[in-house]
Amino acid sequence: MEELVTSLQEVIYNIEQFNKDLLEETDILTQLTQFKHWYYIPANNSFGPSKYIGYKDMNTTKYARGENKTGVDTEKILKQWFIKLPSESKKSQVLMEELSELLGLYGKRIRSNAFIHVLKNGITCP
Repeated sequence: MEELVTSLQEVIYNIEQFNKDLLEETDILTQLTQFKHWYYIPANNSFGPSKYIGYKDMNTTKYARGENKTGVDTEKILKQWFIKLPSESKKSQVLMEELSELLGLYGKRIRSNAFIHVLKNGITCP
């Protein structure tokens, strides 16, 4: 089993790597519709899915299509820095639209039961 992240800095690194993997059109593109929990970092206006960003030093190759990884474990660790937005909240709707536009660039759609998570009040990016 992969090692979980232990700091917000590792999460931010993984979100940056996820977005780099998207730009490089790696295999992660084929999996975009599978992700349910998306995390948003305002400092660099970017998103990353929990199952990818919750493990140390992640990249598309290491992600290996999610093999031996579980969102249950990553959700537990990520909730120390993030909160899940209510789907009906204005902030959630705005961020869902942004995420939809991002995935649309790759011909993909957000899962209908997806959620957005944002940094807890008072937590800022390192």
